[in-house]
Amino acid sequence: MLLLELAVQAVRGFSPSARVALKPGFVVLKCPGEPAPLGGLLTVLCYPDGRGGEASYLAAGQRSGKAGFSFQAHDQSVWRLVRDLGGVGSLHKLNAATKAYEVVTQDAAQMQQLLRQAVGLPPRTTFEQLFTLTPSQFPTRRPKAHQIEQKKGALARKKAGVDLAAEEQRAEALKAELVKARETGELQFKIDGLTNDLYKLDARLRGFEELRARVAAAHAELANAPTPERLGFPSDIVERVKRYELEKKKYREAIVRVNEEREQATASAGQRSVPPLYRDNRFVASVVVGLLCVVGGGLADGVLRYLAVLAIAPFTFAALLSLRYIEDLQAAARSISKSDVYDVRQKKIDDDWALYEAQVNAAMEAVSVATRDDFYAAMEKPEALKTTVAELDVQFAELQVDPDNADREGRSAGIKAELEELNASLIAQSGGYARSEAEITRDLNRVQELIERAREPQVEQFTAVPAVPVEVFDDPTPPLMLRAADLFASNVPTLWGQLKDRAVQYLTALTDRRYFGAEVEKDGKASVQAAGRRVPVGELPGKDLDAWYLALRLTIIEKYSSRARVPAVIEDGFSGLIDDLKLPLVTRMLKHLGTLTQVLHVVGAGREASADPGNVFDV
Repeated sequence: MLLLELAVQAVRGFSPSARVALKPGFVVLKCPGEPAPLGGLLTVLCYPDGRGGEASYLAAGQRSGKAGFSFQAHDQSVWRLVRDLGGVGSLHKLNAATKAYEVVTQDAAQMQQLLRQAVGLPPRTTFEQLFTLTPSQFPTRRPKAHQIEQKKGALARKKAGVDLAAEEQRAEALKAELVKARETGELQFKIDGLTNDLYKLDARLRGFEELRARVAAAHAELANAPTPERLGFPSDIVERVKRYELEKKKYREAIVRVNEEREQATASAGQRSVPPLYRDNRFVASVVVGLLCVVGGGLADGVLRYLAVLAIAPFTFAALLSLRYIEDLQAAARSISKSDVYDVRQKKIDDDWALYEAQVNAAMEAVSVATRDDFYAAMEKPEALKTTVAELDVQFAELQVDPDNADREGRSAGIKAELEELNASLIAQSGGYARSEAEITRDLNRVQELIERAREPQVEQFTAVPAVPVEVFDDPTPPLMLRAADLFASNVPTLWGQLKDRAVQYLTALTDRRYFGAEVEKDGKASVQAAGRRVPVGELPGKDLDAWYLALRLTIIEKYSSRARVPAVIEDGFSGLIDDLKLPLVTRMLKHLGTLTQVLHVVGAGREASADPGNVFDV
């Protein structure tokens, strides 16, 4: 999840009107004065209680104001949340087709539910305690658990002036507030659990519908996939395309072979040219001799007339020469007719090749590809699609028979109805509660201590007050680790095993190696290792305790960012909490976090921006 835009108008700590397009990574927001309460503003907008608590963020002297954020969810959808401070709000979603925002809901409970499920926001307490870092959260800025013990002498001296009835009445009010806080905490715990169940159910439903759509799309793609039969081509068209180059080579060789045979036949026919018969001297001589014999026999008398009979022999020889001449003519005619055969053969070869080439080109054009490799891939696609379709059909069938998918819509509607009832009960709590149980318990213990001191007789020994009281702070580790364990869906020992090395690195850097190790017990209590001793975290000096808290907070954000991106809001004000010499180091640590998730570093007017100029915005 990413924050895409921030828009404010008449909001405390910001310029009178500001609109900033945020970027991923490390972003610095410069305020006109002290760092603006961006984390609190984001919390009250994203987790509305329906009682107008966001009105407390109005700028001084202003009666109305507006604030809004735009989000990019994990599925790349874009949402926008806009609210009048102390008034109504609305959640919008960007329509990818029209490029316009459309109102989704104006109901506070539905807003919170959609931001959790669709956008990816964590539960409110998790976001406040783990992803929002403000100076007031540091241990040295919180009330001390042992402060009452340190002030026993002062309480004893003041007990004479205590209004016992008023304190008892206050104690009863605190007890009632504590009961209400526990009831509200239980309600919030149930709401968080149901919201998580609804998110998982909706995610399963979305997965089911997405798989259904994938199955339908795969079947449609398989139905439209190219096959020889569907395209109207022979079943061996793929083999024909594969043999195209080989057949082209064979075609050229056949044409060359026919041309060679034609040339040889033509040359042979030229050698067999038959000269006219009258050029044959033997024929002319035979005819002349025969004619002379016939003429001589016809003109002679007596026995010489038989001379005409002798003409038979030359005429017979001339006839034989004529027959041979006719045979030569026939042979020459046969040679000439063979050239026509070669033309017919070449035409047949050309026609066969043209038909083959036309089929190949038509097939590639029908599949809309430019190369044969693309054609092969397209024609092999149906077989791959058959395997994909079969796998998807099996997955879809398994989901259909999965009992966890039974009556999803009914279960979702039931959870939504129960959530509405619990949200109504939470809103119905008169005034709700803004303080934690631990804070109420501390106040109650303090009041009960006053009551007990007021009822006891004055004892002189309480008049002594230590000259230099020793401050002892609460260990911030247990609530932080318990909340982080819920976020990581783990337990404290397992989670600490993941955080230990990085947390120690941060701690060592922030404390100039005064501490080189740390341990967290299964109940969340922590201790650090110094030179030759182990120190409980609650007994550390103030700045060292704050350094430990900062190291643990940064480690949790860093480790979780490898799973999912949640924007981290850091409100500056570390001066006095962290040594000034260490402030540049803290900035470098925040920049490193910006490489893993979105980090919004809110700084005051006097703070020099340390990010790239393109990631620094005036708000």
